[in-house]
Amino acid sequence: MENLGKIITTARKLNNIGRWANEFLHQRSSVAEHSFSVAQIAQLLGVLEEQNGSEINWQKLYRKALNHDIPEAVMGDVISTTKNSNAEVKKALSLVEETLVEENLLAFINEPFRAIYRDIIFDGKDETIEGLILSAADNIDALIECIQEIKLCNKEPFLEKYGHILAKIKSINLYSAAYFVDNILPYIISDCEMLKDI
Repeated sequence: MENLGKIITTARKLNNIGRWANEFLHQRSSVAEHSFSVAQIAQLLGVLEEQNGSEINWQKLYRKALNHDIPEAVMGDVISTTKNSNAEVKKALSLVEETLVEENLLAFINEPFRAIYRDIIFDGKDETIEGLILSAADNIDALIECIQEIKLCNKEPFLEKYGHILAKIKSINLYSAAYFVDNILPYIISDCEMLKDI
């Protein structure tokens, strides 16, 4: 038996892993909900990129978006401020994540599926257009989560996080990221005056 069911049961754990674990939230979402939203946002960004003349490998984009947080089903959700506190911490956590996925998921799956799923799970953010779209989509979903909390008067720490995440989105060299900031974000924040000048 290849034990491919392990992939499904592991991925389903994302239903029970909450986002922003160290923060008070009025609306808590699971990592599974986040992954679905990221896939939808990535699809929109991909369409925008194509309309601007870029070529998108849709299979690669969907695969990246759908699976980018699968390691969290094994390791849990490490908060972004910890994960990105410095290069050494980020590298160490990446190594821990890879080791835990290998030992607790991939070790139960026979070849050739083990190698196939290793490629799928660890094919995330990179410098390809699909990897950059994933990075933008991941940040856009986090930005939207911040907006929802701010609209519910949960300003601390979400106003600060909003500004930080918006700056990250603006730094991504993609037509679609800039289009989001200039044309889509104003619609999302239209009923939230305090965000219009950030």
